[in-house]
Amino acid sequence: MLGATLVASLSACSSKTSANEKNFGLTVSQYFDKKGDLCLDPIKWPVDVYETDIRQQKMYPDGVAGQMSALESVGLARSEDVELPGAVVNGKPSGVKVKRYTMADAAKPYLHANAGKQPRICWGRKSLSKVLRWADPAKVGDHEESSVIYTYQLSNVADWARKPQVKEAFPEVGRNVDGERSQKEKLYVKLTPNGWEALGLND
Repeated sequence: MLGATLVASLSACSSKTSANEKNFGLTVSQYFDKKGDLCLDPIKWPVDVYETDIRQQKMYPDGVAGQMSALESVGLARSEDVELPGAVVNGKPSGVKVKRYTMADAAKPYLHANAGKQPRICWGRKSLSKVLRWADPAKVGDHEESSVIYTYQLSNVADWARKPQVKEAFPEVGRNVDGERSQKEKLYVKLTPNGWEALGLND
């Protein structure tokens, strides 16, 4: 009888519904399998950069002028000078001159699109490094929820994402690349009949 009780106890400890490092590690990895891509914010091409943006580029390197310039410097965008149509003054058009950026062919291999969403230029992926700790599960409605703190590592990092001008123009890229293996993140999870699952996994 004691043996049967011990087996049942061990089985419960190793259950996929238990709150432990192994199960939460699998949950984070499952989340990264589906949502682990690291991408730039969606860009609606073409992008027109005005002279005022260009003048402020040194002060705001992560503004539109700095971002487009950085993408062009690594071959993901190309620019041309364009004059936008404007009012006619004294019989002459008075258009506004802009630098128009379009996506280069070199960017296409990095495009990822989720159903119904605008494609984004992606530069790497996250994978779990270590589960550090988790909150005690608490009842929320008809299920239990918890939160998991972990560190991650990067894979498939594009060479251009490590360029100084890209990291300056896109600070989030810089933080991820420079903080590899040391940045902590939190993932909220819920308990399902099949085990723990990240909140928003199927959104």
